Amino acid sequence: MQVWPQTYIPILGDVQVGFMLDTMYNQPELQRQMETGQQYLLCYFGDGPVGFASYTQTEDSIYKLNKIYILPAMQGKGAGKFMMDYLVNELRNKNATALDLNVNRYNGKAQSFYERYGFRVIKVEDIDIGGGYFMNDYVLRYTL
Repeated sequence: MQVWPQTYIPILGDVQVGFMLDTMYNQPELQRQMETGQQYLLCYFGDGPVGFASYTQTEDSIYKLNKIYILPAMQGKGAGKFMMDYLVNELRNKNATALDLNVNRYNGKAQSFYERYGFRVIKVEDIDIGGGYFMNDYVLRYTL
């Protein structure tokens, strides 16, 4: 994965990033996520994929954006906004009222993207992910 090291090693360090990739992005875990209802979207530009996102329904009309990643070379060129627009439109068609997500409190670039899009902080979370590591996040909400 090209996005994780570039984004998260400066924030979390290479050992924690390796732990998270090994536990959260291995093939059996991704397969389990798909089998338990996580929906995945792929974004293509030209002949190849440039990003992906996944989301789940958490309550009757509330969804969670679990992941959205754009290749570094495509960041800032509209692919992320394109994917968000697509997802928001899809969720509106499902009569959703809100889209939540977690973002690392030290990932200013992602926070800025989400805030420009219209997300607002609704709480702070520290999530124990095992191995002595925590995800120190803001929970953001976009009202549809």
